[in-house]
Amino acid sequence: MKKIVAVDLFCGIGGLTYGIKKAGIEVRAGIDIDETCRYAYEVNNCSIFINKSVTEITKKEINSLFGEKNIKLLMGCAPCQPFSNYRKDKKNSNKHKDWDLLNEFLRIIKISNPDIISMENVPTLQKERIFVKFYTSLKNMGYYVNYDVHNAENYGVPQRRKRLLLLASKFGEINFLKKDIKKVTVREAIKNLSPIKAGEISKKDFIHRASKLSDLNLQRIQILFWKNLGVMLKI
Repeated sequence: MKKIVAVDLFCGIGGLTYGIKKAGIEVRAGIDIDETCRYAYEVNNCSIFINKSVTEITKKEINSLFGEKNIKLLMGCAPCQPFSNYRKDKKNSNKHKDWDLLNEFLRIIKISNPDIISMENVPTLQKERIFVKFYTSLKNMGYYVNYDVHNAENYGVPQRRKRLLLLASKFGEINFLKKDIKKVTVREAIKNLSPIKAGEISKKDFIHRASKLSDLNLQRIQILFWKNLGVMLKI
């Protein structure tokens, strides 16, 4: 029986890899240009971290990671900065150093011929010609393609975060999960964390930390808090 194996492009510290492994899929490797991601990626995921630009990945290299007799899942989130609405120089976004990385994702798809593809990026990407090219190319290669903008809060994440998700499959239609997961508030997500002051780090959890703020900034936050509370209470 064939098993699904995955390779994670632009893997960072491995958030996507971790989720895919929790779903029972073996992730053979993560590829990223940032060497500082290696420790977190390998320790948390027990997978190989390849410190390399996707522009340098060869056909032989990517196919050796997948193997010959497995169902191949290629996934990746190319840097979103060129397509984000938060770019100050939006008119020249196509000159951004990361603009062409989605085309590199497409190049690797063509040389590895994966059975399943997963891509994620900012919603504004769907308005760009580079995305139309990506989508059209997948269709022309025989993939069933499905994409839509999803809000993370509908999937149990305590954050309103809209992202463009694309799934493609050679096996037939591929659909997203139904949005019937219980929403989680920020209060519910962090209610068990111990209170800490500005500049402190929790003794129980080193990730739980608060930035050190100047007295002036603390005063500003306190004023905003009481103003907002007054508005809520209609004082």
